[in-house]
Amino acid sequence: MTPTPDDQEPRPEEPDHSRRSFLGALLGVASASIGALLAVPVFRYIHYPVSAEAGAAGWTEIGAVASIAESPTPVRQTLTVVERDGWREIGSQPVIYLINTGGKITVLSAICPHLGCTLPWDPERKEFVCPCHGGTFSANGTYVSGPPRRSMDSLDTKQSDGKLLVKYQYFRPDVAAKEVTG
Repeated sequence: MTPTPDDQEPRPEEPDHSRRSFLGALLGVASASIGALLAVPVFRYIHYPVSAEAGAAGWTEIGAVASIAESPTPVRQTLTVVERDGWREIGSQPVIYLINTGGKITVLSAICPHLGCTLPWDPERKEFVCPCHGGTFSANGTYVSGPPRRSMDSLDTKQSDGKLLVKYQYFRPDVAAKEVTG
């Protein structure tokens, strides 16, 4: 004969699971909290380039003010400029010209304001001559002739502890007014 459900012995009551449920919930909350704490640095690392502003190049030392001799011609010098963009540090070596007349030091960018060619000093003509399109500039960077719409771009300078510092910037080419782009 087969036993019927009524013939079976009654099951004992299940123990109360409130303690087990509480410990499970506590373990879940603790795990989620630890996961969130670990996710914060990862989130900041991934989103840093988006939230951080590009670090424009700051002030770059040219040398001692006393060592910059007065010269009838512009003196060519190469800078080492480091810019920070997100995780990258970008190094460049732009060319500048130092002009010291009467103790007043002017620093010019060697980038042609027409289309961005590097301007060499022509000692025979005593002017800057653009090798790309033939624009010419006087010894102090003033526009003389050719397609450029403005004079050479001067750079901001300051003196600190007897040293000359320059703030190298890039300017928008082929526009009449000087506009900083970076």
